[in-house]
Amino acid sequence: FRTMSSVRSNAAGGENIFMMILQFLEIFVGSMSSGVGVGFISSLLFKYAGLDIDNLQNLECCLFVLFPYFSYMLAEGLGLSGIVSILFTGMVMKHYTYSNLSDNSQRFVSAFFHLLSSLAETFVFIYMGFDIAMEEHSWSHVGFIIFSIVSFVLLSHITSWVYSILCLEFGSLT
Repeated sequence: FRTMSSVRSNAAGGENIFMMILQFLEIFVGSMSSGVGVGFISSLLFKYAGLDIDNLQNLECCLFVLFPYFSYMLAEGLGLSGIVSILFTGMVMKHYTYSNLSDNSQRFVSAFFHLLSSLAETFVFIYMGFDIAMEEHSWSHVGFIIFSIVSFVLLSHITSWVYSILCLEFGSLT
C-alpha cells in the first residue's frame, strides 16, 4: 500500500516503476528477515532457557503467543510490513520453536491458535454478511453475473470431460 501510494503521488515514468519494484523488494525482504530473525530467537530461547518445567508452563505459553506480536511491532516500528513479518515468524516458530515446547504447552498452544483462527474466520464471515445485507445493491452488473455462471458451468463440464478421458486413457497403466 505504501509503495502504491508513493507511486500515485509521484509522476509516472520508467524510473518510477523501477523504484516501486525496489521499494517493494526492500520492504518484503526486510519484513521477511525480521520475522525469520524473531522466529529463530524464539527457537533458541525455548531450546536453551529451560521453560518446560511444570511451574513455568503458563510463561511458556504466553511467550509463545507474544513472540509473533513482537515481530509485528518490530516490523511496523521499522516501517516494514507487520503482516509479512508475522507470517514468517509463524512459519519459523511452527517448524523450530513448537517442538521445543512441553507436551502440555503444545496442546494448549494448538487449541488456542485453533480457537483464534475460528473466531477470526467467524468474524470475517459475519462482517461480510452484514456488509452484503446493508449495502445498496446495483443491478448494473447482471451481464457479468450471467457470463460468470455460464462460464463456470461450461468450464466445469469441459474439465470433467477432459479429466475423464485422461483417467480412462492413463488409468489402465496402474
